[in-house]
Amino acid sequence: MALPPIMLAAAAALLQPAAAGPFNPAAPENREVLASFSYATVEPVLIRIGARFERAGTGEAQALTVTFANGRRAAILFGSCQATACRAISIQAVWNAPSGPAAAQLAGAMAGFNQRYAFARAFLAADGRPTLQRYLTADYGFIRGNLAVNLIVFAGQIDRFVAEVLQPSPAPPAPPSPAPAAPAPTPQS
Repeated sequence: MALPPIMLAAAAALLQPAAAGPFNPAAPENREVLASFSYATVEPVLIRIGARFERAGTGEAQALTVTFANGRRAAILFGSCQATACRAISIQAVWNAPSGPAAAQLAGAMAGFNQRYAFARAFLAADGRPTLQRYLTADYGFIRGNLAVNLIVFAGQIDRFVAEVLQPSPAPPAPPSPAPAAPAPTPQS
């Protein structure tokens, strides 16, 4: 018995790999619980959000170099691993240390950023490089859709960090001060 064409088309669609990005928040796989973080669990999520990546670590120290859909780059470092199953990832973006006046103002700008945005943490690495980091744990699993959202929001936080901390627009000039008032005449007697 031959299948109707509509059923053949549906069966063929099921056999095709899923298209990469843009992220579909309503996709049923977003409710899947990832038992741990690994290349096998994180890479499909990166594909779904339109990110490109390369494996950068070794068997014992897994890592990914990621370029998000907005062009921003970061590293994903896997931690608390038992073989290839890891209970944590650190998502980090790092820049070269600034010099001159920008370096002197950096700590204050980063403190202000941390006050405004609790999602990621900005800090100076030991070598003076500005760093933005997000740390996620999967001790009891992690929802796939939540991982996608965390990665998308981190990419947006990189944009904010660059705009507000590393390349802030110059402050508008202060309005001119009014000319000092002439002294009031003293009464003559």
